[in-house]
Amino acid sequence: MAIISKISLFEQPEQHVLSIRTTINFNDYQNTAEHVYKKIMEYTAFNGLLLSGGPFVCYHNADLENLDVEMGFPVAKPVSGNNDIAGYTIPVQKAVSGIFLGAYEDTDPLMIEIMQWIIEHGYEQQGKIYNYYLNDDNRNTSELLTQIVVPIK
Repeated sequence: MAIISKISLFEQPEQHVLSIRTTINFNDYQNTAEHVYKKIMEYTAFNGLLLSGGPFVCYHNADLENLDVEMGFPVAKPVSGNNDIAGYTIPVQKAVSGIFLGAYEDTDPLMIEIMQWIIEHGYEQQGKIYNYYLNDDNRNTSELLTQIVVPIK
């Protein structure tokens, strides 16, 4: 649908997370996401923890056949995970960000604009790309909000 925010540079504060990192074929993305987010929510409920924000995905590469993804949720304080659920802290980092309104699979125009902004302003991408899902997916796809965050140096 539309890019609804100005692309901007900011300093992202440290963020405590619970996540699961895996390698998938992009065609398996939806099933993997449902499984991972459910598993983390069950873990937090079992351990009396509360999430401090909506889900995110971190793309560690762009190979759609062997996509290295990390899916998780922010939490308010450092917590340990178990087995395949990792608890750790993302350090403070400079990043470029924008917000997209519309279906998750239609965010490419915002990603292209962010990458162009980074080059035009003399920065380098740090390698990871984060998508934060700002509202739930129990609504019309035209109402979905995705914040894309690209760490830079």
